[in-house]
Formats: sequence, C-alpha cells, structure tokens
Amino acid sequence: MVFYLFLIIRNIYVAILLFAFAIALVSFLRLSASLNNLDTTDLSSEDIPSSSGKITLDSLSEHNSLQDCWVAYDGKVYDITSFLPKHPGLVVTIIPFCGMIDDFKNAFEGKHETNQVANLMRVGTLMGDFDILGEI
Repeated sequence: MVFYLFLIIRNIYVAILLFAFAIALVSFLRLSASLNNLDTTDLSSEDIPSSSGKITLDSLSEHNSLQDCWVAYDGKVYDITSFLPKHPGLVVTIIPFCGMIDDFKNAFEGKHETNQVANLMRVGTLMGDFDILGEI
C-alpha cells in the first residue's frame, strides 16, 4: 500500500515538473519571437531630432513610403509604418500623406474628424516635436 502511495506521489511530482517545463518553454519561445521582431534598423542622422529636439520638415519629408511612414499631427511627429498593414481602411489612402503635415491632418480629420486622434497617438510611435520654423 505504501508503495502505491509512493508511485502516485512520484507521478504527481513528475507531472508538475513537466507542466512547469512546458510553461517555461512557451514563455521562452514567445520572448525570443518578440525580440526577433524588434526593428534593429540603424537610424540615420536625419532620423535623430535636431539639437533643438525638433524634427525638421526636411527630415519628416524623407519618411514618405510604405516601408517608412512618418506623419505630423498637432506639432507632434509619429511613425505609423507598423500600423499601415493593420489599418482597417485601404493603405493606399494613407501612403500619399506620409511625410506630410497639413495634408495628413486635413485628410485624417476629414475621414475621422477628431474622434480617432487618441488612436493615432496609440498606434503611432512618437518621434518628437515638429520644428515649425524649420532649419535656418
């Protein structure tokens, strides 16, 4: 009888160890996958805000494609590149406004009014403040 009790306890112990190992393995695989998905693209000097901490119009206008889309809205510059494939509307409706200021804001508010501004701030990566005066 004691021998059967020992076997049951051993089997429970082995099951707990296997369960803990499976959880650790899944956690490790998820962490590895998320680390592999990080964008390791080197930033060029144009991507770094100027010494005043502002992004210039020249810098903003260089980010105007499907692979690299920055937009300015209310004095802030957002990188929305990773959001483009997830946009519920057609991506081609956004691409012409990448690298733009007023054109993007007018199109955005024309389609969404201002009720989606919080979503823009959530899905976009804030790159910095827009330099209204530009470079002198």
